[in-house]
Amino acid sequence: MMSGVTFNSVPFWTFCLVSVTGYYLAPHRFRWLWLVLASYVFYGTFDLRILSVLIGLTAFVYGVSRAMDRASGRIRWLLFLADIGVPLAALVIFKYLTFFWQAIRALGAFALGSRPADPFNILVPIGISFYVFKLLSYAIDTYRRKIPAEKHIGYFALYVSYFPQILAGPIERPGDLLPQLRRPVVFDPSVVMVGVRLIAWGLFKKMVVADRLSYYVDEVFLAPQYKSLHLLVAAYFYYVQIYCDFSGYSDISTGLSRTLGLTPPINFNYPYLSRSVSEFWTRWHITLSSWLRDYLFLPIAYSVMRLIKADRWGGITAEGWGYGIGTFATMALGGLWHGAAWTFVAWGVLHGLYQVVSTATHRLRRRWCRAFRLNRVPRIHAALKVVIVFHLVAFAWILFRATSFEHARIYLRYFQFKLPPIGMANLLFDLAVVSVFFGMEYVQRHRQRFLLLDRLPVELKAVGYALFVAGLMTFSVAANSPFIYFRF
Repeated sequence: MMSGVTFNSVPFWTFCLVSVTGYYLAPHRFRWLWLVLASYVFYGTFDLRILSVLIGLTAFVYGVSRAMDRASGRIRWLLFLADIGVPLAALVIFKYLTFFWQAIRALGAFALGSRPADPFNILVPIGISFYVFKLLSYAIDTYRRKIPAEKHIGYFALYVSYFPQILAGPIERPGDLLPQLRRPVVFDPSVVMVGVRLIAWGLFKKMVVADRLSYYVDEVFLAPQYKSLHLLVAAYFYYVQIYCDFSGYSDISTGLSRTLGLTPPINFNYPYLSRSVSEFWTRWHITLSSWLRDYLFLPIAYSVMRLIKADRWGGITAEGWGYGIGTFATMALGGLWHGAAWTFVAWGVLHGLYQVVSTATHRLRRRWCRAFRLNRVPRIHAALKVVIVFHLVAFAWILFRATSFEHARIYLRYFQFKLPPIGMANLLFDLAVVSVFFGMEYVQRHRQRFLLLDRLPVELKAVGYALFVAGLMTFSVAANSPFIYFRF
């Protein structure tokens, strides 16, 4: 196994340097082969057995999709069911078999008094949730004839296994990535430098902010008893930690793709500035959110609306039923996608509840806004919405981070508005780190206000980059901890 394959280890960056150099040195017609081999070598360093799962599913979906593209009628429908059924079955078997089996046995133990089930000892292929979703989107888009079935098995294998994305996304659509893989790319130092800057920023988020906050967050969540106000701060910090951890990975992944001349989709857009929970999901893990919307929410919502023949049922419009059921089902399954535990399902359902209640109370909140004259001070109104949504999302992260419902209950039970002196030094230092991080994000978000930075002499820019690297090396945490989303 490659040591510390977490995008922040020396072996990984040596591998990346060789991969990018070989990519530009290879003739265009062989570059797909070079990247496929690099991706398989990278993935195989975890365990050769999980590499065989990836190759097997890739070959199956490629062959069935080709046959489905040529078929028609009932045969095409049956091939489509196989095309999505086998990857889904693999995902359920490897990731959720123990979860479902224990749930069934728990019901049996409750009803019949039987013994609870022991967990299965199954090796879970890392990144399977991400590449299975890639396979599903390809199969569905091919069935809908949005894209033709890929004829070149090499490009298809590269789409599935592309090493910057296979562990934790982004979940790029085949219609976006496959044409880019075919496009001839000429080495452009300016484009490569854009990628390098993204990689450096991602490493800063991960190694300086996320990994440092993890010490405080882990300590509080490990034993929440009598931590008082530290419990609230840890919930805030975990929001920042998981954002920096996952968006940092996405920046590194995007930066690697940019060094190869590719343009991947944006996966994060400052989600902590969201003014509603629905907006949060358009800013957080954008490729997953859009995937769930297009392939899960919309089909469910439209199916429910077709089942309700009348315009209204039970005092609720057909559109309302479609939105509500579609939202709850999508968010519950989206929560389960993150992990085989009921706390993840509850986290998803809670986000679904946020959105449904927000939609149902839209008119009421508008009346309150007029009553309190918030509509006359739009900036204060917007800031108030950001603060409320931030707290709603931070509260939900407690369920996401907790190991069980009992753990979450204990966490909330010991919350108090008093701050014990123990841990104050770490808290103050972490607050300083977070403040610096948000300040740097502000500069990036409002780049047009800081155009002077672009006009600085090259020498000053070089000094700035050197100071950034020095800060990265000085304040980074040498924990070499894996990215949080690697386990999903």
